[in-house]
Amino acid sequence: MPANGASTTKASEYDPRVVAVTRPEHHFSYLSDDNGDWLATTDGKTLEVQGHVDDAVIWDVREDGFEHATSGLRLRSDATTLDSTTTLRLGNATVAADGSLANGAPPATFRIGHGPERLPSEYLATLNKEGWVSLPCILPPSVVDGLQRVGCVDAYADREPVRQTPLAQDSAVAKATIEPVSLWLTREYMRTRDIRLGHSPGISALTRDDGKREVQGWHNDFPYLWGTGDRIPVPSGDLVLGMQRNTCVSDFTKENGATLFKLGSHTSDTPPPREWGISTDTYRKGHRAESGLPYAGPEADVIEAPAGTIVLYDARTWHRAGMNQTDGKRGAIIQAIIPGFIVPFMDTSGTYKAFLESDAYRQVTARERKEVEKLMIHRIAGPAGLFAIGIDRELTERVREQAAASRSVY
Repeated sequence: MPANGASTTKASEYDPRVVAVTRPEHHFSYLSDDNGDWLATTDGKTLEVQGHVDDAVIWDVREDGFEHATSGLRLRSDATTLDSTTTLRLGNATVAADGSLANGAPPATFRIGHGPERLPSEYLATLNKEGWVSLPCILPPSVVDGLQRVGCVDAYADREPVRQTPLAQDSAVAKATIEPVSLWLTREYMRTRDIRLGHSPGISALTRDDGKREVQGWHNDFPYLWGTGDRIPVPSGDLVLGMQRNTCVSDFTKENGATLFKLGSHTSDTPPPREWGISTDTYRKGHRAESGLPYAGPEADVIEAPAGTIVLYDARTWHRAGMNQTDGKRGAIIQAIIPGFIVPFMDTSGTYKAFLESDAYRQVTARERKEVEKLMIHRIAGPAGLFAIGIDRELTERVREQAAASRSVY
């Protein structure tokens, strides 16, 4: 905590500890079939395809093909270039679409994809130990470009925003939303396969701070919201009820408003201290003029990372928005991810239905469509069957009227 216990912060005191994420010099590769599933080996001898990413699907480029990252199994191929397609051979046999050896059947073609810098198991070890992990440049450059175009940032800063949900504008938004390593890590960390988006994906563009507007204070993220509403009782226990995924659409730097954290604070199972300037207070009109900015001194951390990086962290981690002190807009996707048994922060059904009607839907693979559906359709499963959850307009009007009436009672 700040030595004097005060929350006032001048621009000159914006001095958090910098944690630098560097751009990787090497990435592993994926080998995907026409449906978007990944070629894998679990025993180092035989091949199969699977619908999720873990160490079994990680390959490294070699002169004549690919080598499995953990088992050393070698495959020969006609191409190794990113985004190209190729047939694969294990020994003298070609590989079929299901990973079996073709044995006279037509050989399958596999697409070479942009993989992670490290093994997923290594990222998981870091996440379990630290409560957060960075996935440097995990998104392919083509996806980053699409996100920047939709967000009207970086090379597209002069583009006018389109009044359409981002998920329906460009397939890059769907591909970033279902980035497979971060989803596998989230499922493993929260110990459930059944996860959902807490709200629809959107791209924010942080502009230069004007020295006057109110700023976001310290808080924990959804569903906890300690410091902005306290949705979950404190302390919450060992069960992880939410993860937060920050996608760097632009480069994130201390100067352009990268998120500030108190890394490791998730283990305290408490809200951030009020004297740091919590969101409940800092969003109040006039707070900045009266009390200054939320704490941003050396006990806070700022993660600097290149565009295409994902920072994944336990939602109980104390954090606050950064301040952009540059003339460029800084793009980001800030995404809450929750277990299926938590009520979402916002309804995602309208966004999903817009995605179904868009060109973006037709530009992604069958597996990608299925993953977006799993993440965005909230369900009730009970004795009466399976139902999708959405907003009921009539009941919404009723509860709003009741809320307004309760506020007007003497």
